[in-house]
Parts: sequence; C-alpha cells; structure tokens
Amino acid sequence: MSPIPTPKVQLGPDRSAKQRALDDLVMSTNSSSIVSKRSVERIYYPNEPHFFRFFVKKFQRRAPLINRGYYIRMHVIDVAVRQFLERPSEKTKVVINLGCGSDVLPWQCLTRYPEWCHNTKFVDVDFPDLIEKKRRVILETQELSSPLTAFKTDPGNRVVLQSDQYIQIGCDLRHTSEIELALSSVVDLPQCEFMFVAEVSITYMETEAADEVVKWASTLGQAEFCLLEQILPDGDDHPFAKTMLNHFEKLKTPLKSVFTYPGLHDQRDRFANRGWPCVNVDTLWQIWSSDQWLSTDERRRLDTIEPFDEWEEFALFASHYCIVIAKTGPERTRVSPCISKYLRNLKVPVSFTNAGFRECSGTRGQRRFGAALKLENCIGDEFLANTFGLGANTRLRSYDVYTRESPLGDLNTHRTGPSGRMCHTITDLGTFGSLLVGGRTSPSSALLDCWLFNKGANAWQRVDDLPLPLYRHGITRLGHSGLALLIGGKSDSSTIFHGCLLYQPGSGWVECEISGPKHMPVFGGLLVSLPEATRPTANLGVQFNGVLAGGISQDGTIASQILRWTLMLPEDGRPMISFTTLRSVEHPYPSEQSMNSISNPDGLINRFGASGFVSPEGYLNVIGGVVANDLVTRELDVLVVDISGSQYKIITAYNIVATPRPLLVGVSTGLADNGQLVIMGGGATCFSMGTYWNLGCYTLRYISENLELKDSLEKTGQWDFSRVVEVTEEIERKHTAFSPSSKHAVDMIDIPKLRIGTAAEFLAVLKAGKPVIIEASDLGDCTRTWSLDYIVERLGFNREVVVHEASSSKMDFNGKNFAYVTKKFGDVMQEIVNGHKLYLRALSEDRPTDQPANIQMDFPQLASDFQLPDALSFVTENVFSSVLRITGPVNMWLHYDVMANVYCQIVGSKRFILFPPSDVNRLSFAPGSSSSSIDVFSELQTSSLAETHPHEAILKPGDVLFLPPLWLHTAAPVSNTGVAVNVFFRNLENGYSSGRDVYGNRDLAAYEKGRQDVARIANAFSKLPSDMRDFYIKRLADELAQKAPN
Repeated sequence: MSPIPTPKVQLGPDRSAKQRALDDLVMSTNSSSIVSKRSVERIYYPNEPHFFRFFVKKFQRRAPLINRGYYIRMHVIDVAVRQFLERPSEKTKVVINLGCGSDVLPWQCLTRYPEWCHNTKFVDVDFPDLIEKKRRVILETQELSSPLTAFKTDPGNRVVLQSDQYIQIGCDLRHTSEIELALSSVVDLPQCEFMFVAEVSITYMETEAADEVVKWASTLGQAEFCLLEQILPDGDDHPFAKTMLNHFEKLKTPLKSVFTYPGLHDQRDRFANRGWPCVNVDTLWQIWSSDQWLSTDERRRLDTIEPFDEWEEFALFASHYCIVIAKTGPERTRVSPCISKYLRNLKVPVSFTNAGFRECSGTRGQRRFGAALKLENCIGDEFLANTFGLGANTRLRSYDVYTRESPLGDLNTHRTGPSGRMCHTITDLGTFGSLLVGGRTSPSSALLDCWLFNKGANAWQRVDDLPLPLYRHGITRLGHSGLALLIGGKSDSSTIFHGCLLYQPGSGWVECEISGPKHMPVFGGLLVSLPEATRPTANLGVQFNGVLAGGISQDGTIASQILRWTLMLPEDGRPMISFTTLRSVEHPYPSEQSMNSISNPDGLINRFGASGFVSPEGYLNVIGGVVANDLVTRELDVLVVDISGSQYKIITAYNIVATPRPLLVGVSTGLADNGQLVIMGGGATCFSMGTYWNLGCYTLRYISENLELKDSLEKTGQWDFSRVVEVTEEIERKHTAFSPSSKHAVDMIDIPKLRIGTAAEFLAVLKAGKPVIIEASDLGDCTRTWSLDYIVERLGFNREVVVHEASSSKMDFNGKNFAYVTKKFGDVMQEIVNGHKLYLRALSEDRPTDQPANIQMDFPQLASDFQLPDALSFVTENVFSSVLRITGPVNMWLHYDVMANVYCQIVGSKRFILFPPSDVNRLSFAPGSSSSSIDVFSELQTSSLAETHPHEAILKPGDVLFLPPLWLHTAAPVSNTGVAVNVFFRNLENGYSSGRDVYGNRDLAAYEKGRQDVARIANAFSKLPSDMRDFYIKRLADELAQKAPN
C-alpha cells in the first residue's frame, strides 16, 4: 500500500487568540483525566507507589464504571510499553508520550520494570504551559525527582528538563520539526528505537495535523506507535456516540479525527498509508476478552477490588475506543473483525422495520433495568408496566404503566408490594400470576424475596423466598405450565450461582439435579423454554426443553455457549436437568477459537443483558443486549433464530428504524396479546460523558407466522405512557386461618435444599441469612463408619459423660423436666437403643463450665473421621465450638442461638422446625430468655401458631442444616437414634457478649445492656400515675420499634 500525501496545514507560532483559547481547553481535559487515573491508582494498585497523587490535590473516588474504563485504558498502554521495553535491542529505547498531560508513565515503568529500563529514556511532550507546571511538581516532589539522575533544567531547544532517565519537551505537537530538533539534542536518533504513545491526545488536533504527527513518527527509523482514541463503530447517531460527541462539543474540545477515521479499518489505513507497514487495531472491548492483553486471573481480580455490575455500559464505552499498535517493521497487519462484514459472510438477511414511537413528557419513562409486567382491568383492557428499576437518581419503588390508545376503562392496582430494586425478573405464569424474583439494590446487595402478582386482584403477594439472593438470573416459564425454571445469576458482586432452581406455586423452590456435562455458570444470560411439554414414557414424568445462551462467566467475558436444556419432572423425586450443545446448521463444528467470535453465528446469539421470547413455532427472538468483542449494531436490534430442531438456524435480523434511535440496553420488553412487541424504558450511563435515556415507548407489530415485524400499526394502535404507580411498604403477610376442617393451622415452608461447591456460594447463603439444607456433603468417613458399636469402641465403654435424662419425650428447659446425670458411655448407648429418654450434648472434657466443646480436643478418637466440606471454610476459620450430639427418643426444646451454626447429621434422621427471628414475640419467649416452653410439634395442630412462619427440614445422613443466628428452632428424632456434630461459628466481627458463653447462645452485649437501660427507663416513670406511665412507656416503645430497620 503506497503512502498518500498529507495536506499541508498552517503550523506556525502565530496562532490566533481563538486558536490559543481552544488549546487551553484541550489542556483542561487533562485535569479530569488525571483525577480518574488517581482514583484507579489508589483503588486498583494499592501495593504500588502512587504517583498521580502528586498532581491531584484531593482524591475523588470515581464511579466503578469510570474506574474500570480508565483501568483498561491504563492497562493497555502499560502492556504495550512493557512489550516494547522487554524486547531485546542494542539500541537506546525511547518512549515518547505525545500530549502527555500529567501522566506518570515514566515513573510507573521505572518502578514496575526496572530491569528493562537501564537503556531507556522517557520523553514527555505537550504544550509549554502544561509541561512547565509538570516540571515544577517534579522538582518539588522528592518521590518524582529522586529516581532521576544528572538533572538539567532548560538546556534549550524546547527541552525544559533533562535527566538520564526522563526528558521534558514543551512544544505544540503540530510543530513536529521542532520536536525532532529537541529530540536530536538529547538522544542520538539513528541509535534509538522509538515508541510513541498518544492516549486520547492527537484526536483534539485538526485531522491534517494529527496525520502529520503519525507520518512524522514513522520517519525516525525503527519505531512503534500506540494510539488510543475514540471511534464510531455504528455511526454518529448511535446513542452512546451521540452522547460522547455532544459531551466534547459542550467542552469546546470536539473530537476531530473521529469522523475521518470512524472504524477500525479506517484507522488501519490511516497508519498503513503513512509509513507504518504493520498495523494491529482492536477495540478496548476486544482487548478486554483477549488473554494476550488481560489474563483470566486479572479479570477475576478486578471483581474483588470493588463491586461492579455496569457491564452493558462498560461494553458500550470500550466498543467506542480503539487501540492501534503500529510498527515500522515487516510484521503482518491485523484488524479485528466487525459485525457488518460477518453478517454478509454468514448470509444473515437483514430487514428494516419501522417502529411506532411515542415520546414521554419530561423525565417520565426514564427507567433502566426494570422488568415488564402485564396487567388487565375488569373490562379486559390490556396494560403493560415497566416495574421498579433505576431512575435518574435512585432505584425506584414504582412502575410506569403503558396502554394502547383509548382504553375503555381505567386500571386499579393495590399500592403495596416489593421494595425498590433493579436487575430483577418478572415471569408470567399464566393463571397463576406473574412471579417477581430477586434483584439487587447494589451489586454487593442481592435480594432473595419473591412476589406473585395476582392478575385478578392486581395485587402483590409475598411468596417463598429464594434459597439464596440472586440478581441477573435467567428465568423462564416452562411451556404453558405454572412452573418456572431459574438458572445462574449473581448472589453478590463476585459469586455466580452454579445451580438450577424450579419454582412451583404453593411449594416454593427446589434445586434441580444436574445430569451429565454441566453448563458454564453465568449471569445475565438468556433463558427460554419451548412451548410444548412432552411425556417420553408413561412412568418418567413430564419433560420440558429450552435454550440457555450467553451471559457472563466467572472470568468476566461473555460465555460462548448455546445449550439445549432438558428438564425432567418425575412423578416423585427431584427434578433433573441436562445440557447439550446446540450447534448451528451452517457451522455445526466451529473451531474453539471462533466460538466467541462474530465470524461464527454463535457470537451473534451469545449476548449479555438481552431480552427474548419464543414464538409458538419455536423461533427465538433476541432483543438488544451486548455481544463479545463488538457492538450490537443497528442490523442486530432483533435477531430471529429457529431453535425448534436439533440444530439452530438464524432466520433473519432486524434493524429497528425509528427517530430517535433506541438504545436496547436496560430496556423492558413486553409482548402484547395481539402480537405487538413493546419496548419500554432503557438507556445507559455513557461513561463520564452523561446519561442517555430512551425518550419514549417503541411499538412493533410481530406476526409470528410470517416471521416478520410488520410496519403498519394503524389497526392495532401504538402504546404510550399512561402514569406512574407508586408502591408502598409491604403489608403483613396474610396467614392461613384455622378452621376445624383444616389439618394444620399454619402453612409450613420447606427449607430449600442446595448443593454448595465453593466457599463463595456458602458466603452467599450466609449473607442471605436464611436456613438451607446442604445436601450430599462430604463429612468424611463418619457417615460410613459411625455405627453405635464403632463409637463405643473408639471412645471406650467406661468413659463417663453427662447426659440429659428426661421424664418426658418433650424436654422443657424452663420447666426442667430432665436431670443432668453422669453415666458410662457404653450404658448411655445401650439405653438409647432400648428407648430410654436420653440426650447427650457433649461438653468440654477438661473445663466443661468455662470452655466451649471442641470435638478435636474432647473426642480425638472420633475427630479424624469428621470433616467439614471445603466449601464451608468460613465456618472452619471462625469456629467457636464443635459439639457431638447423640439423641434418643426426646425432642429438643424451642430455643435460639446467637451464633450461626451448621448441624451435620451423621447417623439417623431428624426433623427440625425453625421460625424466623420476627416470630419471637409470638412464641412465648420471656424477656432475657433464649428458650420457650411451647411444644411446637403439638401446637402445629392447633390455631395457636397461626400467626407464625414455621420452616421444616428433615435431615438424613450427610445433610448439613445451616441455622442463621436467632432463628428459633426445635427438633425431634425421626429414627430411634441420631448422631450429629453441631459446629457453631462467629459471623460477626464484634458485638458478642464479653462474658462466659459455653453454649454460644448468650445474647449480644447490646441487648444485655439494652435490658438494663429498659429497667432504668421503667423506674424513671414508676412514680407517675398509672395512666400517664402507660401512655409514655407505650410511646417510647413505639418510638424504639420505629428505629428498627425494615
């Protein structure tokens, strides 16, 4: 490719006052940039010397999106310079930062790579005024000046500071001849190898002048050029691009090169035509997923630094910035692919469809990451709502109601319901209602509550919680049933849920058993079900099928998996799910390298944050979201895929034509009864350049049988914003009323069963604060070897132990219907076998009155057989006590433990009934007492517990019951004998009572002190008349109750 001539521009010193003022504005962009880089330096590099702090007067923590964006900018420059430095060379290496501002690249390299900087000089070039300020800071700061030797100041030829390691040149970049003269005065140009760095600097110059810099740099001999600047991969009307361009226009620092070089191929040609035969061009989004630039471990490390969930917005930002690595050497030129090219290569037909658009007034409709809900009034008019989500300033506890033109009647809804949230889901379960699941407040604060929207009453009802908090999960209605399948999601900022859950109205959640190869756990994936259920054979139950695609995996990249899932619901037993790869008809056996590439059709379907639905014919409609390595361009607004067969086939892609153009990120999509596709809300924070909101509602007419989005909306009408419905506090959950004909006076909630494989998954359960049964846990050899005879043999028949000997099978701590007796261990075991009412709760062998039990110390003969699973490492690291329990035919009384604990069932089975802490006032706990005399197992048959919320668990050998702090519980044996190890652990950093606590159930210090304060307060009112005393004490009690958070 032959070089093209560069037009000459006026570069002399006689720039007008207006031009000099514009230069000052360009210099001011440095101030904002270094504040953001200082934020990254302090948060992302805590163990390195910090140098930006000397140029930033006051630290300002930037938002996670800006931190991560600047991190990838700084990281890619660092990698490019490091690769240049580590390459062997006999020549002096010179790193020239063009438009350096207050960047500290020289000091970072001298600190990080001292072994490669011995024969290297770093040169900063920028406007003279800015360089002078930087020089002053360096000279006044020992941390910056001490690494530099052989100082010279103002040696001439525009060189204002010179040392063995670092040089400053104060010169307008337009004056390349003066820069070259300055360089030649400090280095021997023919004996040097150069690397030029231009990080968002020359784009502010006139394009001709910027191109002259690119061309000039190639004439200095062996050289590399690292350019980072903005591009327009989908035109200047893309919402992000529009916001970005407007931002710099408002600052009066417009981006000038971006219109001449809007894409990657344009940037390649720019350099190739100006003396750079080897040019590699990528976007920052492509670099994010490339192990050549960023390792999997490094991406994972970032999640531990600060909570992050702005993935769509990060992808938009990173897709609009490119990195050019150009060399004067003979290496091969490479440009990363773009979607438009591969749409043609894959022969995907692209159609245009007009969308009806109705603009909302003011800020109405501004809502992102909500969820669509279908409603109906008593006349039968259909309404759609965009529920909860993120507004302009905060999470919203409301929903926007949309309606078609001229409904016959109004919509009345109850105003009580869920709290504000985002990244939740709502799944239409037909006549059973619409199920709201989880969501989050912040990326580290997931929610586990679930709600069912009753379509007849238009009211929310709280239903069974998730077993662990989740957001950005995939969920789908199973065919036309009232069941829902949930896969994946995040339980906190860094933990992805590995399991699959089935929801059944009235029964709650149950974990599915995974058969065969496991899927890659993801969050933000697309999960859909095919419409029809099947029954393979008469005895195997019902089978559902569907597809799981995309999402982000644990390594922070979009997963390259399109899976066919098959869920089998047997007549009895746990549901079982299996996964197989669903391949393309055109590319049934793609290479591993192409799986995540848009050169393969998988790369068009695997998205993050997309919404979708399946038509009755089995066509998957994918709407919006982001893809790996590229931007979802306008040609891919809607993708239609046939998933009905054993392989998938992309049928068509749709470009939604509307003004203004929609941004299909954070939108809520609803499919109306007449086939209209309605797009509500949506938008994105466009890095540090502002927020873009979709300004209204878009309506498309979907006709599934013709597989097209029809333009005409005249007969069906367009959807428009109607009003906002505010949601108020949750009302008290309604309880089952007792009647003589009812078997139980209260609804029993089954404690969910999980399989936990990682420490992070257990931490998520711990954070959720709800009981769970951890199934099939590896507790060591004890579940296999601990027969009663084995235990007696190991401990010795004559060893003496203290046991509870009860007069009734229902032990009562307050009534003391048992005695503490000392017996020989062999006798205890024999009496339990014979049905005696004995219960062993082991104490410390050496100091039973002041030391907690420890199975390792008290029963070393058995301890080696028992272990906690690796996933419960938090328990092991924070253990308070480990208690051996051996149970005869007696019930443990109702009580609560202040410490969290795990109850590991080893021999026999046991039934637990648990109540949430909020039930404490309904279960006859005396002030200051952690035990109650209520016989729960008997009272469950009466109306006395009708206002409580009992949870039930049946433990079998190998099960581990997690008991959160303060959950009230009682237990009864199911088998004749039972053996368990109960491990208590501290999950609070402080707050426990400082006094002696052998059993781990002494109330917190704050409560003990509070009871003393209550006594003093009551005494202060003791001399008042009784009516006045009651009045004020009740007022104080009410005020104290209001202080408790909801």
